[in-house]
Amino acid sequence: MENFKEPDIIYIPSESMTVQGKKEEIYKKYGKEYHIQELGNGNGNYLLTKPSDVLVNGKSCRNFILDHYKKSKLTKKLVKKFKEDIKNNKINLNELI
Repeated sequence: MENFKEPDIIYIPSESMTVQGKKEEIYKKYGKEYHIQELGNGNGNYLLTKPSDVLVNGKSCRNFILDHYKKSKLTKKLVKKFKEDIKNNKINLNELI
């Protein structure tokens, strides 16, 4: 029988921060990683948010987990259930990798 290797599962919590500056500079610096929302009425303040993620052996599985459990928000509790389901063979890792 093949040895089962526990996958490396890392939960990355969401992040948010406020920054001030010119719109073009903010989008250039943070636009790829963060969702950018303008605060106030054009006074140069922005709220940046990055959604939480789960890495399984270095690969993002956020969308798979949300689709699998039919959820819209990735939480620590949902990741815990995901880990348990992998351990109990309810989720096949070959679907992810």
